[in-house]
Amino acid sequence: MDQVRLPATARTAAAVLLLGLSASCRKSTSLEPPRPPPLAPAQSCTSEFPGLPLAELPPPARAEFCRFAKDTLCYCGCPHSLAGCLKNHPSCPHASRMAAIALGELAMGATAERAEQSVSAYYDSFKPGSRVHFDVARLPCMGSPDAKVTLVEFSDFDCPHCREARPLLENTVQKRSDVRLCFMPFPIHPHSMIAAEAATYAVEKGDFWKLHDLLFDDQAARASLDEMAYTEEILRLGEKAGLDRQGLVAALHDEGIKAAIEKEQATARTLGVDGTPFIFLNGRPLPPITPELLDLTIGDELEWISHGGAWAKDKD
Repeated sequence: MDQVRLPATARTAAAVLLLGLSASCRKSTSLEPPRPPPLAPAQSCTSEFPGLPLAELPPPARAEFCRFAKDTLCYCGCPHSLAGCLKNHPSCPHASRMAAIALGELAMGATAERAEQSVSAYYDSFKPGSRVHFDVARLPCMGSPDAKVTLVEFSDFDCPHCREARPLLENTVQKRSDVRLCFMPFPIHPHSMIAAEAATYAVEKGDFWKLHDLLFDDQAARASLDEMAYTEEILRLGEKAGLDRQGLVAALHDEGIKAAIEKEQATARTLGVDGTPFIFLNGRPLPPITPELLDLTIGDELEWISHGGAWAKDKD
């Protein structure tokens, strides 16, 4: 029997997941999903899947993966559970994809049931009825307008996790002609609405990305400022980005701009946006992202597109 081994991308993604997924900023801890209580150690199936990084999981999580793998049918349509497909059909892309997603959930303390829900949600997100339509023509975007993959990021200029995500997202766009990135403000920190209003004004003047970079680079310097000092710092950065100070002052006092941002925030919350960064890929909501998982899900999307809204047929 062939040894079970994830393809390189999925295997690396799973390993990175075990080291910790990207975090996000949230407005209040009440939005944090409840974590299940610690599970009692149980029989592990680590030796059955030598190609998976199960040894890096704590014993309870390993036991949960074993239960998930044995109780969940593989999405390839074969008559096997995921465990059976991993052992008997190690080249199955669905099996490796399911394992990578499940390992990420289990590494964060989820149960087998939660892992199964996440896998189902990932597959369901590819269905046309599950996708969200964004009018990206009015959004600031980087990358080719003809790109097959569009990332829409809900972000807060005062969120440290958004700052940390910048290199990953921007490097992906720079190295790939088939991906573009569009920005949506989602201010949740005490004064970040002011930054969002300034950025909205910058979009109108064609200087958004200049101000975008300055706002994130200056983030730490604004962290302890009161509202008056924060506003002055935003005005300084706006001038540095090439914006007219008086025009920017007027924008920061424009209730229409603030109301428009708040309206979009309210709509975003109905779509499940509850923290930042929150990313949609061609209208599909993504889980917290690592470089490997981003590459994996972009590859999945391109596969789906190239096969007319379906998965590629298994070669074996």
